[in-house]
Amino acid sequence: MRFGQWCIVICVTIANSACNGMLRTDVGIEVSMFNNESIRALRFLEGRWSGQAPDGSAFFEEYDFPDVSTMRSRRYRDASFSEASDGSTVALRDGEVISTWGEFTWVAVDIRSGAARFRPINAPSSFSWNQVDEDTVEVNQTWNDENGVEQHYSLILNRVR
Repeated sequence: MRFGQWCIVICVTIANSACNGMLRTDVGIEVSMFNNESIRALRFLEGRWSGQAPDGSAFFEEYDFPDVSTMRSRRYRDASFSEASDGSTVALRDGEVISTWGEFTWVAVDIRSGAARFRPINAPSSFSWNQVDEDTVEVNQTWNDENGVEQHYSLILNRVR
């Protein structure tokens, strides 16, 4: 294949991949194509939220954007949002969007307005956020149990006003 033909193949591949942020080459290499706009697409999460944990207890989270390439999440002990007990970040790094919580890390595989999906790098599960409406977000988690059987858990975040 001549140089000009390669350029056409690359341009078509980029155009076809633009919606999901990934470039897949013909040799099976994925190259991330995320940018600050990808982080901006997560703004549907900005604000304070409440939810119910798998054990039935209530939890409270707040998402904010300290800069154009970072989203921060903080979990609070109660509805007063006065004492953070835990936190995580989602940050753009060299064209990839990486989520970090303690020792665990995930990489974004898809970010669009109102939705994001992450696969594990060093974590036990994948997760996604899906905006249901302005005040509701569904969080989905997927993992394999000790027998290798895929498991799912979903919870709802409700905006706190």
